[in-house]
Amino acid sequence: MEAKYLKDNLGCLTSCLKEVAEKRPHDPIEYIAFWLRKHVENARLKAKKEEEAKQLKKEQEEEALDKERRAKRLEEARRLSEEEAARRKAEEERRAREAASASKLPVVEEKEEPDVEAPPTTDSAEVSGETAGEESESKEAEPETEGEQTGVTEEGDTTEADGDKTAEGATTDEPSEEQPPAEES
Repeated sequence: MEAKYLKDNLGCLTSCLKEVAEKRPHDPIEYIAFWLRKHVENARLKAKKEEEAKQLKKEQEEEALDKERRAKRLEEARRLSEEEAARRKAEEERRAREAASASKLPVVEEKEEPDVEAPPTTDSAEVSGETAGEESESKEAEPETEGEQTGVTEEGDTTEADGDKTAEGATTDEPSEEQPPAEES
């Protein structure tokens, strides 16, 4: 026999016999039977309480896991809603920027260029016999109206009415507007 079995089952008999010797009941066999029934009932109650304690502990652990899962789900739902709100806000800002940038752009209308041809002009400087240097000085002194004497149209293109004009709109004899005329000392 094993020691644990003897201790659990026969160890209680020693306690029972000890009580019988101390109390000296009228019927010791009946007392021992009653005591053993009570002992078995107590053992069952103790096992039941241990089982309930294990079950309670297991339920508490499951509840803690469920609570943790719910917290994670809530956190994820909150995070997803924040991401969705941020995405919506970014989309609205992008749309607002597009609308603002689209409204800030000037309206471009295509204008038809007038088909009016400029009458051929003669260079008055050549007729009067002035030199090229004197001609540029006289042109600088004259007030020019925009688009008539310079040969510039409204769109900023140059007309080629004069044969001396280059693609930039300056004559070969005239100094360019970008470069200041050379000063003579």
